[in-house]
Amino acid sequence: MTEPDPSPGAGLRLRPFPGMRFNSTVVDDIGKVICPPYDVMDRVMIDDLLQAHPLNIVRLVLPRLVHEPLGADDPYVTAAKRLTRWRRETVFETDPHPALYVYEYGDATHRVCGIVGALDLPRSEDRVVLPHEDVIPAIVADRLAMVVAAPANLEPILLVYDGAPAASAAIDAAREGAPVLDVVAGDGSSHRVWAIREPWTLARVQAALRPHQALIADGHHRYAMYRQLQRRHREVGDDAGPWDRGLVLLVDQSRYPLRLDAIHRSIAELALDRLALPAGFESVATSRLEGREPRPPERSGELVLTDGILSRTVRMPRGAGSPVTDVELLHERLLPAWSVSEDRIGYHHTIPQTLQTATRDEGVAVLLHPTTVAEVMDVTRAGKVMPRKSTSFGPKPRTGLVMRVFADEG
Repeated sequence: MTEPDPSPGAGLRLRPFPGMRFNSTVVDDIGKVICPPYDVMDRVMIDDLLQAHPLNIVRLVLPRLVHEPLGADDPYVTAAKRLTRWRRETVFETDPHPALYVYEYGDATHRVCGIVGALDLPRSEDRVVLPHEDVIPAIVADRLAMVVAAPANLEPILLVYDGAPAASAAIDAAREGAPVLDVVAGDGSSHRVWAIREPWTLARVQAALRPHQALIADGHHRYAMYRQLQRRHREVGDDAGPWDRGLVLLVDQSRYPLRLDAIHRSIAELALDRLALPAGFESVATSRLEGREPRPPERSGELVLTDGILSRTVRMPRGAGSPVTDVELLHERLLPAWSVSEDRIGYHHTIPQTLQTATRDEGVAVLLHPTTVAEVMDVTRAGKVMPRKSTSFGPKPRTGLVMRVFADEG
């Protein structure tokens, strides 16, 4: 029998790698040392994680938010040294052989399962990996500084594809065995990881994934960082290397559909009672909150403006030539009409975070209805990108379960 050849041609090219994981003989509760993706954590959550365990991975992925002794190195250099020390002290262990990793996570109401591997970075023109959001250069630069200081991918990006039966069969077979990790995070969610190492199975999974495209569900800034890192090495004449790949979690959306949640906005220095709506936008309801939390819009085509005292529902225009999504209308029509610059906009995953920031900054919270997967696909098929931080696919994977260190790949 001839093994399928995973190498030639364009498409999703997923490679096994020797995964680095927390050592359960050193860390007694791995659930206390993993963390959510860097961009969904606020200051309170970060402080709680830092206090919960001295080895929490947030010390490596968000070093600029970790309080270090006066006179310490640049935070990224400090984090790189900490990674080296933790590896030397066997806080981390690295698998002796490359593998693809099956990762299952979730709670009693929603579970997700996919494959973690090192994805070859395709050419943009091949349209293999499909971004659908714009990015903020400062955040890309932040993620790049972390990887340059410590050449490693500590947090996978989340990609979704649609249907690959042979890959699904390999996932199901792996889950019949004992996991290499089985942990419960602080929020009660469970996380299990299995390793696929058998060469024929690896090749079969790679061949099954090859014909597919993948949509970036979470990690646009990290994917942009992967591309910038690759370009940086090309510019100095480096040959092919580990910087030509990036750590990803691939999830089959047809088997494990992700939720789509809204990312709300806070706008600093804006008075709700003085806001005028441009032509085509209609205020359909205004109410006093009387201490209640404001409610997000119940349907697409509407948004809610609130300062914590008043709540104002706005209906947005839909017609020929209109942007596809609510968030596009907000950024292309409303914010320019109010002369709002990017530095006044905050992005938040929960209503309390949004309202708290808007109140602190003497501004307005903008609550959005979630974009649908169909709307996202319409945008990508049109060759466009949505405004930054337009979608929040979930549930999201945890950081710190399986990591990739460039030096381990030879």
